Amino acid sequence: MYKSLKHHNYHFYHLILIIILYILNVYGQYVPENRYAHSAVYVRSESRIYFIGGFKVTPYVPNPMSDVFYLNINFTDANRLEFTDLTSQINLPLTIFHDSELGGVNKDLIFIIGGVNWKDPDTSHVYSLNTKTNELSVPIVQGKVPPSRKGMSSVIYEGKFYLFGGQAATTGINTLYFNDFNIFDTINLNWQVGSLVNSPTARILHSATIVNGVIYYIGGKTQVTVYPPLTEIYQYDIVGNTWSLKEATAADPKFMPGSRAGHTSILIDGKIVIYGGFFSSDDIQNKLPAKETIAILDVNTLVWSIPEFDARVDNPIPKLFLHTATAVGEVMFIAFGNFTDKPDGFDQTNKDIYIFVFGYPQIFSSSLSLIKNMANANEAQPQIPTSTNTNINPQQPSSLSKVVIVGISIGSVSLVLTILSVLSIAHYKRTKKSKVQLGGVPNDPNSVEINDDKSHSEYQQQDPPTILTESP
Repeated sequence: MYKSLKHHNYHFYHLILIIILYILNVYGQYVPENRYAHSAVYVRSESRIYFIGGFKVTPYVPNPMSDVFYLNINFTDANRLEFTDLTSQINLPLTIFHDSELGGVNKDLIFIIGGVNWKDPDTSHVYSLNTKTNELSVPIVQGKVPPSRKGMSSVIYEGKFYLFGGQAATTGINTLYFNDFNIFDTINLNWQVGSLVNSPTARILHSATIVNGVIYYIGGKTQVTVYPPLTEIYQYDIVGNTWSLKEATAADPKFMPGSRAGHTSILIDGKIVIYGGFFSSDDIQNKLPAKETIAILDVNTLVWSIPEFDARVDNPIPKLFLHTATAVGEVMFIAFGNFTDKPDGFDQTNKDIYIFVFGYPQIFSSSLSLIKNMANANEAQPQIPTSTNTNINPQQPSSLSKVVIVGISIGSVSLVLTILSVLSIAHYKRTKKSKVQLGGVPNDPNSVEINDDKSHSEYQQQDPPTILTESP
């Protein structure tokens, strides 16, 4: 089914309205500090992205409490497109390299697991943040609590929090990598274990993405300077409690994405989008940008492709790691993290939040630090236009061949005009092209068929976890 020109016009002008409202409404609001190794959780019912913890470069003496704040992305209310700081209400001990997912009976509780607690690195608490009341609690849980780990990967599926791999939270003479597989039931509040038969080797800083009941594990590192190739895709079938290893290829071998760790992955329109990451070697110990900052994996064919960009030297795609990526419909929010292409000795943290809107080739970027500087200067707030009940339909399909990065910024009239002009040109070109449908994902003949109506509440560990010991 092709989209009509009228349909495109509506969403095109709707996108322009969203961009303008976003740009105009960031004056005077709370602006978070740059950070890395934080977590981000999208709460659909509240139209919010929550950001939790992470390490800030300044001040040099860390705040003993974690920052907790959210970005309101309710585009139907122009006056609510803003950050809100919850730090003073929640009192979460400083936590970095942790995992967070939305769970609970009503899907209104953010569970925070693992990572490094700055005050007590040996703690293995599970924290629960109520998004309705902003109350933080440590629930009583059943089962064997796994030791605290950092650099794990996680997904949530039917109320269960799946955590794989990671590194010992405390650092000593040796660095320990794990491949154990722990599952936390956010509804019944108990720990379980998953099968390790045919599971990946011990690793950290990899990514996990859930697709129709199957978890796709990509990248990471298995030793200090050993990074698995992105031709290796491990899949875990939740219903069958089984692992399998699949081989991925590239649409063009010259553009096969490189090995990486510290990257992110999300699912948009049935395709896995990975972003950022770093690699190193015995000869080059510094963290270098991964080859191809952004890549797309078709989960049906397991073929990698690289989206096209209207990238310019003065406006490159940011090369980040230890950032977060959040999918909201067809939009990907990239937040904070560290740059891999800045020299040591400089502040490498990213001060921006970037928005990737799939379907457009232009690139825009700017800095949240500009907002903060102007807010500190007590500049007057502009009048905010009133929204006319606009709405985003996150389920509409779109092409994944092109992406636009829209940096959240206060902007200026000239920036708004630039955005309008460039998007108008893009729209003109786009309407002349034939529209290609991106439908659902057909059954993968190489994958186990999954029945989402089945449940698998108890997992028995079939093989002991592997622990790798290595010098840092």
